[in-house]
Amino acid sequence: MLLLLAVLLAAGAVVGAAPAGTARADPIVPPGASDAVTALAQANARAADATEASMDAAEQLGVRRSEADRTRREADDAREAADAARAARDDAFAEVDPVTAAAFQGGQLDALGALLGSESPQAYLERTSLLDTISTENQRFVQRFLDAAAAAEGAERDADARATDADRSASDAQRSADDAQRRRDDADREVAAAEAALADASPATLAALRRGGTTKFPTNVPGSGIAVEALRAALTQQGKPYVWGATGPSTFDCSGLVQWAYRQVGVGLPRVSRQQALVGVPVSMADARPGDLLFFNDPVTHVGFYVGDGKFLEAPQSGDVVKVSQVRSSLTGVRRIVL
Repeated sequence: MLLLLAVLLAAGAVVGAAPAGTARADPIVPPGASDAVTALAQANARAADATEASMDAAEQLGVRRSEADRTRREADDAREAADAARAARDDAFAEVDPVTAAAFQGGQLDALGALLGSESPQAYLERTSLLDTISTENQRFVQRFLDAAAAAEGAERDADARATDADRSASDAQRSADDAQRRRDDADREVAAAEAALADASPATLAALRRGGTTKFPTNVPGSGIAVEALRAALTQQGKPYVWGATGPSTFDCSGLVQWAYRQVGVGLPRVSRQQALVGVPVSMADARPGDLLFFNDPVTHVGFYVGDGKFLEAPQSGDVVKVSQVRSSLTGVRRIVL
């Protein structure tokens, strides 16, 4: 069964947690590339950004809907508790009626009326000295009414607060749904444009886009631990094509490759790079070890596995394949997955 890692949100430890849709990735452009190759890389970057934002919005929609369902259930439970508290108050009040009559017979009606006519349970409790004027047996009935009235008032306040929370959660979920749809539409447009650019590109342009890196990096990386195990799994996928939104096993995007690799070793990670950038613990690039996750751009839009010696495994962009490349200057964070 997959083990879902806890997300660490300590101040200063989060990499690239900006709202979806604000990211602008640096295009992956080989050195000395022509204008045609640069334009193709820019189209790829826009499509990758939009796709990541779309998937992130879809993930957040699931979170918001779950939150709305939970708060609605809490509101329903709170209303039931308020109804039960009111019923208990009414039962207690029925028992107090004979006490009122007895007080009338004994000339204590004014004192008991002040007690039972107070504006709130707190006011009742502040007048408990009046119970001294009532028999011990009758005190028990009156105190039960005071307790039940206080419980009913508290339950009603809680029910009102829960209902307000439920309305707010439902509104948040609707905003997330609207945002997810807008992100999907944006991604569809950007991917279509990038695919058209790829289809029109010459073989020489496509070859130039793929230039650099290697698909023959050794898979037997030394070391131990879950991160190295995931890296070894990911290295077996070298040479497989990049496809926007793909999670394997025949095609991948950047975060899809990371998620797939960790799934092979029994660990569940979030789907998109900007959420993966919240998992594990931060380390400096100077202290990076094989298996650490490298994140690029601010906010994050790209992720890969560090393999050592200034290189990392990535699913770079459409038109290219899973390969080991030199770490680029757009690096913004390193995270280590530890169990």
